[in-house]
Amino acid sequence: MQYLAGIDLGTSGAKISLTSLGGSVTYGVTISYPFFSRFPGWAEQDPEDWWNAVCVGMHRLLTEHNILASDVRGVGFSGQMHGLVVLDSEKNVIIPAILHCDTRAGEEKSVVSREELIQWGILNPAFSGFQMTSLLWLKKHRPKKFQRIRHVLSPKDYVRYRLTGELGTEWTDASATLLFDVEHRCWSAPMLERIGLDPAVLSPVSGPCDLCGTVTSVAAQETGLAKGTPVSFGGADQPMQALGNGVLVPGEMTCTVGSGGQLFLNTRQPWVNPDLNTHTFCNVEQESWYQLGAMLTAGTAFQYLAGLFYPGESWETINHEVEDVLDETVQPIFLPYLNGERSPHMNESLRGLMFGMTLECTRAHYMRAAMEGVCFAMRDMMEVLNHLGAPEERMVASGGYTRSPVWMQMMATILGRDLCLTENRSYQASVGAAITAGVGTGIYKSLREGVSCCVHFSGESVNPDPARKAFYEERYAAFRAVFNQCYGENQKAM
Repeated sequence: MQYLAGIDLGTSGAKISLTSLGGSVTYGVTISYPFFSRFPGWAEQDPEDWWNAVCVGMHRLLTEHNILASDVRGVGFSGQMHGLVVLDSEKNVIIPAILHCDTRAGEEKSVVSREELIQWGILNPAFSGFQMTSLLWLKKHRPKKFQRIRHVLSPKDYVRYRLTGELGTEWTDASATLLFDVEHRCWSAPMLERIGLDPAVLSPVSGPCDLCGTVTSVAAQETGLAKGTPVSFGGADQPMQALGNGVLVPGEMTCTVGSGGQLFLNTRQPWVNPDLNTHTFCNVEQESWYQLGAMLTAGTAFQYLAGLFYPGESWETINHEVEDVLDETVQPIFLPYLNGERSPHMNESLRGLMFGMTLECTRAHYMRAAMEGVCFAMRDMMEVLNHLGAPEERMVASGGYTRSPVWMQMMATILGRDLCLTENRSYQASVGAAITAGVGTGIYKSLREGVSCCVHFSGESVNPDPARKAFYEERYAAFRAVFNQCYGENQKAM
């Protein structure tokens, strides 16, 4: 049997998968790596940890499943978005990678106006943790290090460089940097001039299914892959996740709760949102874009509270206890903004809150509030997308919350949408990356053929519960009231 490899470089770890060409088998492994916060608001990782995780994970998959390196026909990439990796003239990493959830560059976002972001075709709000604002912070606060920059890369592009020895990027990640004209799919000359960045430090932009090179002899020894194995550019994690969930038709959506939370809407043109409280990015296909609503701490907020109240205990225990208190009158409200928020508030200063605590509250009540709070924050994003004209096509559920029937039912009812499920619920982004390698190597004639082979729907769906609709509408109104009481229209931190 022959396989396609997918490497998904996440915030908490690398997910690596091997999918058979016919899509009947997917083996996967997750290798975790640390996350550093040396100062409040900082979020960094060591790119060497990414590479080590890929090497360990690939070796483990090949060895445990007795797969020959020669049976891997291609490799594709998926990766966390917006992050900054900078290399010097020797292609050495200058500083730890600055991640998408880093909030140190709050002041730097004011360098460009909302009107310019739209006029220049960037079509996205300026926010901390994006490459543009991180580069400006580096220029202002670490000028000597900034002067050493010769190459600017996104996280997955660095790891792919280590695998192939070739520098490059593609339009899905480039469009998520604030340095890119999303409409015309090229680097934005006005933005580069505004921030004083030499265009030569940016890589040429290709398509996700294009081949960027092959596995080098050094990388072959470190990963266990065969020298000369073709490698595709792949894409940013959100479009790769959507691809691995079979979302190719305009209007189809994914609803994902991972470390963050995302609503992904496939579109056939770049939408201009004048409020800039969602994101407009390039999708995998040449004539395809997507709208993204993104919250910073969805699964992270849930895991934080689970670590406090259920240390070492299982999902099953949490689900069972939450289900037992769904109808109780003790009803705390949770604002899940533990590190600021993006859509729709676009405010790094927002902070979390548990409101309505009483002596009757148990740990299950707080976990129910956490689940609801994430769903209500996703509802906030859905309201914006609906206002922009989102059609009611298929919505696919993805991420860790799909392991929780209680949470899935909450999400479906609060959003008012049916949620479909694929059979693969753990490695969608890496399978999406593998599909790009399959298209790039000619194994699949098109993305649609790749999806047809590799993505299988379970036949299950979770539908809104009409009996609880009024209950959650009342709870959502309370959530909005608590938010407005704390932050008001100007959303200033308490």
